Amino acid sequence: MRDYTAAFDRFYSLDLTYVPDCWKLCGDAHCCNFSRYKSRFKLILKRAHHELLLLPGEYEYLSSKGWLEQFAPYEYRKVEFPIGIGTVKVESIISRKPGCACAHATRPVICRLYPLLPVFDVSGRVKSVESFTIYESLEEMEGLPRACEVKSLPFPQMSTFLGLTEEIGKNPEHLFYLMAYRIAKNHVVDRLTKIRNGKPGSVFVAFEQAFMRRQLIEKSELQAELDTLAGQFLAHYKSDFRLS
Repeated sequence: MRDYTAAFDRFYSLDLTYVPDCWKLCGDAHCCNFSRYKSRFKLILKRAHHELLLLPGEYEYLSSKGWLEQFAPYEYRKVEFPIGIGTVKVESIISRKPGCACAHATRPVICRLYPLLPVFDVSGRVKSVESFTIYESLEEMEGLPRACEVKSLPFPQMSTFLGLTEEIGKNPEHLFYLMAYRIAKNHVVDRLTKIRNGKPGSVFVAFEQAFMRRQLIEKSELQAELDTLAGQFLAHYKSDFRLS
């Protein structure tokens, strides 16, 4: 694995906070627990936890800084998903800590960006933004009001946002993983839409049932989408891009 210490030093120096004390706007630090969404499920996500996705090298960086204990009790998870040119390794920390999983100053990159997911092109340029997680997609499909009160990028935070996304765009591996995450999220949304097929009823119930039946991911379709993305990266970055 490449040494991304310098990159994470820059990431963690950029305190992107869309609105001061934004976690107070929703009344319950929504982004630290998603409890309003999880409460709609009957079987899944009942045990208190928060899963934080990590960029490649971020777990090692947090460990080197002594910042992993902020998540305690926690577990480190790595899920491998093979594609044509190698293996996509999805890393995350699952924190069982009540309330917020981490300290504001040492929160992971995903927490710095939430709730706006930057939409990149392969060269690392930001084209637009969209909602970050599958939960916001379920919220929209259900016609619910937004739980997170941050709905756009405030002008005073524009330079910090662009600084953070520019740093991400400098590293092909980090860029690939954020773009792959967006593909996977939208893949699940498309699958759920097809499963529901216009039928009435709670989208949260439909999501939970599809999750339990392992219907939310069509492996061959997602592999094909990620293979296409990887091919674009290889064509653009050549030997500078590889899946570690």
